[in-house]
Amino acid sequence: MSASPRISALLLAGGQGRRVGGADKGLLAYRGGPVSAHLSALLRSVADELLISCNRNAEQYRQWADRLVTDSSTDYPGPLAGILSGLREAHGDQLLVLPCDMPLIDQALLEQLLGQTDPDRPVFFRTGEQPQPLPCLIPCKLLPVLEDAWLQGARSPLRWLRAVGAICIDLAADEPRLTSANTPALWQALQ
Repeated sequence: MSASPRISALLLAGGQGRRVGGADKGLLAYRGGPVSAHLSALLRSVADELLISCNRNAEQYRQWADRLVTDSSTDYPGPLAGILSGLREAHGDQLLVLPCDMPLIDQALLEQLLGQTDPDRPVFFRTGEQPQPLPCLIPCKLLPVLEDAWLQGARSPLRWLRAVGAICIDLAADEPRLTSANTPALWQALQ
Protein backbone atom coordinates (compact mmCIF):
# COMPACT_ATOMS: atom_id res chain seq x y z
CA MET A 1 0.00 0.00 0.00
CA SER A 2 1.35 3.42 -0.90
CA ALA A 3 1.53 6.29 1.57
CA SER A 4 -1.15 8.93 1.34
CA PRO A 5 -0.27 11.90 -0.81
CA ARG A 6 1.38 14.83 0.88
CA ILE A 7 -1.10 17.73 0.98
CA SER A 8 -0.15 21.36 0.53
CA ALA A 9 -2.83 23.92 1.36
CA LEU A 10 -3.22 27.33 -0.24
CA LEU A 11 -5.33 30.07 1.31
CA LEU A 12 -6.26 32.62 -1.35
CA ALA A 13 -6.14 36.10 0.20
CA GLY A 14 -4.65 38.08 -2.67
CA GLY A 15 -7.63 39.96 -4.05
CA GLN A 16 -8.45 43.66 -4.04
CA GLY A 17 -11.60 43.26 -1.96
CA ARG A 18 -13.59 45.49 -4.33
CA ARG A 19 -16.94 44.13 -3.13
CA VAL A 20 -16.02 44.83 0.51
CA GLY A 21 -14.94 48.42 -0.05
CA GLY A 22 -11.30 47.62 -0.81
CA ALA A 23 -10.71 45.89 2.52
CA ASP A 24 -8.34 42.93 2.66
CA LYS A 25 -10.92 40.13 3.01
CA GLY A 26 -8.45 37.78 4.62
CA LEU A 27 -8.06 40.19 7.53
CA LEU A 28 -11.76 40.83 8.12
CA ALA A 29 -13.03 39.85 11.56
CA TYR A 30 -14.66 36.48 12.06
CA ARG A 31 -15.45 35.06 15.51
CA GLY A 32 -13.16 37.47 17.29
CA GLY A 33 -10.12 37.37 15.01
CA PRO A 34 -9.03 37.66 11.40
CA VAL A 35 -10.77 35.12 9.16
CA SER A 36 -7.36 34.00 7.87
CA ALA A 37 -6.32 32.91 11.37
CA HIS A 38 -9.47 30.76 11.59
CA LEU A 39 -9.07 29.26 8.10
CA SER A 40 -5.32 28.71 8.52
CA ALA A 41 -5.94 26.62 11.63
CA LEU A 42 -8.55 24.64 9.74
CA LEU A 43 -6.22 24.01 6.78
CA ARG A 44 -3.39 22.96 9.09
CA SER A 45 -5.67 20.25 10.48
CA VAL A 46 -5.75 18.51 7.07
CA ALA A 47 -2.54 19.59 5.30
CA ASP A 48 1.20 19.10 5.66
CA GLU A 49 2.11 22.68 4.74
CA LEU A 50 0.28 25.98 4.45
CA LEU A 51 0.85 28.63 1.80
CA ILE A 52 -1.02 31.93 1.75
CA SER A 53 -1.45 33.89 -1.46
CA CYS A 54 -1.44 37.57 -0.55
CA ASN A 55 -0.57 40.69 -2.49
CA ARG A 56 -0.57 43.08 0.47
CA ASN A 57 -0.24 42.97 4.27
CA ALA A 58 2.42 40.26 4.09
CA GLU A 59 3.60 40.85 7.66
CA GLN A 60 0.17 39.99 9.03
CA TYR A 61 -0.23 36.88 6.87
CA ARG A 62 3.27 35.59 7.60
CA GLN A 63 2.26 34.56 11.15
CA TRP A 64 -0.13 31.89 9.83
CA ALA A 65 1.79 30.53 6.81
CA ASP A 66 4.77 28.32 6.20
CA ARG A 67 5.37 30.45 3.10
CA LEU A 68 3.70 33.37 1.36
CA VAL A 69 3.17 33.56 -2.39
CA THR A 70 2.26 36.54 -4.52
CA ASP A 71 0.91 36.97 -8.02
CA SER A 72 3.49 37.46 -10.74
CA SER A 73 1.48 40.48 -11.92
CA THR A 74 0.62 43.52 -9.79
CA ASP A 75 -2.79 44.13 -11.40
CA TYR A 76 -4.71 41.57 -9.29
CA PRO A 77 -5.40 39.11 -12.13
CA GLY A 78 -7.68 36.87 -10.03
CA PRO A 79 -7.68 33.58 -8.14
CA LEU A 80 -6.15 31.52 -10.95
CA ALA A 81 -2.98 33.62 -10.61
CA GLY A 82 -2.84 32.79 -6.91
CA ILE A 83 -3.36 29.11 -7.67
CA LEU A 84 -0.55 29.21 -10.23
CA SER A 85 1.81 30.83 -7.69
CA GLY A 86 0.77 28.27 -5.08
CA LEU A 87 1.42 25.32 -7.39
CA ARG A 88 4.87 26.73 -8.15
CA GLU A 89 5.75 26.78 -4.44
CA ALA A 90 3.93 23.70 -3.14
CA HIS A 91 5.97 20.76 -1.92
CA GLY A 92 3.04 18.34 -1.78
CA ASP A 93 1.51 15.99 -4.31
CA GLN A 94 -1.87 17.74 -4.09
CA LEU A 95 -2.76 21.40 -3.54
CA LEU A 96 -5.89 22.07 -1.47
CA VAL A 97 -7.12 25.56 -2.43
CA LEU A 98 -9.46 27.60 -0.22
CA PRO A 99 -10.57 31.22 -0.68
CA CYS A 100 -10.44 33.44 2.41
CA ASP A 101 -14.10 34.44 2.09
CA MET A 102 -15.60 31.05 3.05
CA PRO A 103 -15.52 31.13 6.85
CA LEU A 104 -18.24 28.50 7.28
CA ILE A 105 -16.32 25.69 5.60
CA ASP A 106 -15.38 22.89 7.97
CA GLN A 107 -12.96 19.99 8.23
CA ALA A 108 -15.55 17.44 7.11
CA LEU A 109 -16.08 19.25 3.80
CA LEU A 110 -12.34 19.59 3.20
CA GLU A 111 -11.90 15.89 3.97
CA GLN A 112 -14.60 15.13 1.41
CA LEU A 113 -12.42 16.85 -1.21
CA LEU A 114 -9.31 15.05 0.02
CA GLY A 115 -11.11 11.71 -0.02
CA GLN A 116 -11.71 12.01 -3.77
CA THR A 117 -8.06 12.33 -4.69
CA ASP A 118 -7.17 11.13 -8.13
CA PRO A 119 -3.48 11.43 -8.96
CA ASP A 120 -4.30 13.03 -12.30
CA ARG A 121 -7.51 15.03 -11.88
CA PRO A 122 -8.58 18.03 -9.79
CA VAL A 123 -11.72 17.91 -7.64
CA PHE A 124 -14.28 20.62 -6.88
CA PHE A 125 -17.86 20.95 -5.62
CA ARG A 126 -21.22 21.68 -7.20
CA THR A 127 -24.19 22.86 -5.14
CA GLY A 128 -27.32 21.87 -7.01
CA GLU A 129 -26.63 23.01 -10.56
CA GLN A 130 -24.12 25.69 -9.47
CA PRO A 131 -20.43 24.80 -9.88
CA GLN A 132 -18.23 25.95 -6.99
CA PRO A 133 -14.67 25.92 -8.37
CA LEU A 134 -13.27 27.12 -5.05
CA PRO A 135 -12.42 25.31 -2.86
CA CYS A 136 -10.72 22.65 -4.95
CA LEU A 137 -7.98 20.04 -4.86
CA ILE A 138 -5.39 20.07 -7.66
CA PRO A 139 -2.65 17.52 -8.37
CA CYS A 140 0.60 19.50 -8.26
CA LYS A 141 1.85 17.68 -11.33
CA LEU A 142 -0.66 19.78 -13.33
CA LEU A 143 1.54 22.88 -12.86
CA PRO A 144 2.90 22.75 -16.45
CA VAL A 145 -0.65 22.36 -17.78
CA LEU A 146 -1.81 25.43 -15.84
CA GLU A 147 1.28 27.41 -16.84
CA ASP A 148 0.52 26.69 -20.49
CA ALA A 149 -3.16 27.59 -20.07
CA TRP A 150 -2.17 30.83 -18.31
CA LEU A 151 0.09 31.78 -21.22
CA GLN A 152 -2.83 31.06 -23.56
CA GLY A 153 -5.00 33.54 -21.62
CA ALA A 154 -6.86 31.31 -19.12
CA ARG A 155 -8.08 33.31 -16.11
CA SER A 156 -11.15 31.40 -14.91
CA PRO A 157 -10.60 28.63 -12.33
CA LEU A 158 -13.84 26.92 -13.39
CA ARG A 159 -13.01 26.90 -17.10
CA TRP A 160 -9.54 25.56 -16.40
CA LEU A 161 -10.84 22.87 -14.02
CA ARG A 162 -13.36 21.75 -16.62
CA ALA A 163 -10.72 21.79 -19.37
CA VAL A 164 -8.53 19.35 -17.42
CA GLY A 165 -11.40 16.95 -16.66
CA ALA A 166 -11.89 17.77 -12.99
CA ILE A 167 -14.09 15.54 -10.82
CA CYS A 168 -17.20 17.28 -9.47
CA ILE A 169 -18.65 16.35 -6.08
CA ASP A 170 -22.37 17.09 -5.82
CA LEU A 171 -23.72 18.73 -2.68
CA ALA A 172 -27.16 20.02 -1.73
CA ALA A 173 -28.18 23.26 -3.45
CA ASP A 174 -28.50 25.01 -0.09
CA GLU A 175 -25.13 23.87 1.36
CA PRO A 176 -24.28 26.72 3.80
CA ARG A 177 -20.62 25.78 4.32
CA LEU A 178 -19.74 27.07 0.84
CA THR A 179 -21.23 30.52 1.46
CA SER A 180 -18.92 33.10 -0.09
CA ALA A 181 -18.96 36.18 2.12
CA ASN A 182 -18.02 38.72 -0.50
CA THR A 183 -20.09 41.72 0.62
CA PRO A 184 -20.07 43.69 3.89
CA ALA A 185 -23.67 42.59 4.59
CA LEU A 186 -22.75 38.90 4.25
CA TRP A 187 -19.73 39.32 6.56
CA GLN A 188 -21.97 40.98 9.12
CA ALA A 189 -24.59 38.23 8.81
CA LEU A 190 -21.99 35.48 9.35
CA GLN A 191 -20.83 36.91 12.65
